[in-house]
Amino acid sequence: MTKDTTERVKNAQNKALEYLDYILEMVPASDFVEIVGRVGGDVVTYRVYNDGSVCEK
Repeated sequence: MTKDTTERVKNAQNKALEYLDYILEMVPASDFVEIVGRVGGDVVTYRVYNDGSVCEK
């Protein structure tokens, strides 16, 4: 991964951990990072967009 992509993924990870107990998987795309994690025993998927917004998928 390039330095820019690595930084985007790290920022997305920090943002997603505000909502999740822990992260299972991260998939970077061009305009968002998709993060799969667990919260309260459930598996959820979030997309963290480059502008900082977070959407549950």
